[in-house]
Amino acid sequence: MGIGFLIYRQGLMGDSIRTVFNNAGNLMENGASKSSSKEEEEPLSIPDLVGRAIAERNGGLGSLLLAGSTHYVYSGTDEGTQLAEALNIPFHQGDIWSVGREITSKDDYYVLAYYSAAENGPVSKHAVSSPGWNWRVKSSGEISTQSGEHISVPARYYVYDPVTGKQITSGYYSSQKTATLVYAPGAGKEYTIR
Repeated sequence: MGIGFLIYRQGLMGDSIRTVFNNAGNLMENGASKSSSKEEEEPLSIPDLVGRAIAERNGGLGSLLLAGSTHYVYSGTDEGTQLAEALNIPFHQGDIWSVGREITSKDDYYVLAYYSAAENGPVSKHAVSSPGWNWRVKSSGEISTQSGEHISVPARYYVYDPVTGKQITSGYYSSQKTATLVYAPGAGKEYTIR
């Protein structure tokens, strides 16, 4: 009680204490704003970048994924390279992916199928080399040729609203958490997924 009275009576000491508490409050606010700005500076993931590109109608996504029809673009093709560059999406060495727009009488959405080499290693560790293996896919997403054993790789899918680019859902294509390894039109012997 005597100390409190002494602080109260000596205005200079009271002002100093108030200054210390104000400075501490300011430091905490600055620290909080700096930590939230650090969170904003973290790079977006590949699926987030695709969603943002859909929302912004960035770089010709609509022109490469034909309006009014189901159409897929695959990694390993010229069209896929153009799409990744137009959207400024830094797919990494060894990544395989497909981006498509599914349009039916009931549905309209974008979908990304994505195999991350950084997470799963080179796709060659999953692909069994077989001379008779030939699974090919069309730009409509349908399998056009299938010979040899089916090869699956760990991959996720992401489904986006075509207007907002927000993810509607994400997950795996099967209970084994895999997608089908295929060759895309014009890709030669470079793997992609569907």
